[in-house]
Amino acid sequence: MRVVLDTNVLVSGLLWDGPPNQLLKWGRDGMLEIISCEAAVAEAKRVIEYPKFSRRISALDISPGQILAYLMNLVTYVPPPTSIPPVIAEDPADDLFLALAVENQGCLIVSGDQHLLSLKEHNRIPIVAPGEAVDVINAIRELRTP
Repeated sequence: MRVVLDTNVLVSGLLWDGPPNQLLKWGRDGMLEIISCEAAVAEAKRVIEYPKFSRRISALDISPGQILAYLMNLVTYVPPPTSIPPVIAEDPADDLFLALAVENQGCLIVSGDQHLLSLKEHNRIPIVAPGEAVDVINAIRELRTP
């Protein structure tokens, strides 16, 4: 299952336990394919380096560089979208995640951003919060288990 995780889900999953972290674990274990592009990973890198996260990163006894290296190995890189149509007027940067999913046959867009969540879907691709994504994926896994 190909999924797109927005920046806040990626950063939350990298730094804390909870549903975003579970999604990253499934990506690591090959149960999900987390698709991203260089621009999205660069945005995650920029956010990880915010001073407000330095205490958390220190508590994990890792460096921002180690976190970024893990992320870079975790995602499947795809080319940047050839077109990023404007959809989210309030936060145009979120349009990248919609275009990534559409152009790369994403099955799910996972976000904690209300601008994205309020759409509920884009081009028939569901947009869900991390907890709902975990529930959906668990339900699919149960259906596939004989």
